[in-house]
Amino acid sequence: MPDCSHEEADTRIVVRVVHALKNGSNRLLVITVDKDVIVILISQFFKLLARYPEMDIWVAFAMGKAFRYYHINTISSSLGEKTSRALPLFHAFSGCDTTSSFFNKGKKSSWKAWKAYPLATEGFNTMVDKPFDPVETSSRTFQIIERLTVVFYDQTSNVDTVNEARRDLFCKKNRSLENIPPTQNALHQHMKRVAYQGGIWTTSEQ
Repeated sequence: MPDCSHEEADTRIVVRVVHALKNGSNRLLVITVDKDVIVILISQFFKLLARYPEMDIWVAFAMGKAFRYYHINTISSSLGEKTSRALPLFHAFSGCDTTSSFFNKGKKSSWKAWKAYPLATEGFNTMVDKPFDPVETSSRTFQIIERLTVVFYDQTSNVDTVNEARRDLFCKKNRSLENIPPTQNALHQHMKRVAYQGGIWTTSEQ
């Protein structure tokens, strides 16, 4: 293989998967203890499938009692192409090794919020289509993700901005400061990091 310029081990794995596919390997097993690798492979699945329709990718994940196999083909097909492509942005947005998570909001509750507000998929995929582009507060993408953040904290809320949600949850529903959304400015800073990390992951096959 030629030298790889990727700094992250996670994306280097995808480079090697692509290299194996180019050289005639169809059934691949990736061994990892990092869930980021699974997220990246799912996001790249349909793009790779278009070029290598016979590919069959498995992941041997974790160790000990937590060890299990994941079939990337099955997971990606179940999620569908749009959700699969958007997955790295959701993963970075809801918290990963390099981005902060929302207080007391784990992956399960964040996933439920995403499913309750499917328009967020459009916002995430816009970021996939424009990797590393800054997401300004005036953009439709930011407004969509901002609404998703509101849903993270209150699925019954009908407001669109985190600042409005903060006011309502604190004043009307007596939520503590730890259990209300971040300010719009804080969310904007978070989105900058998400855009950067998401850009690295979604261009990992290059």
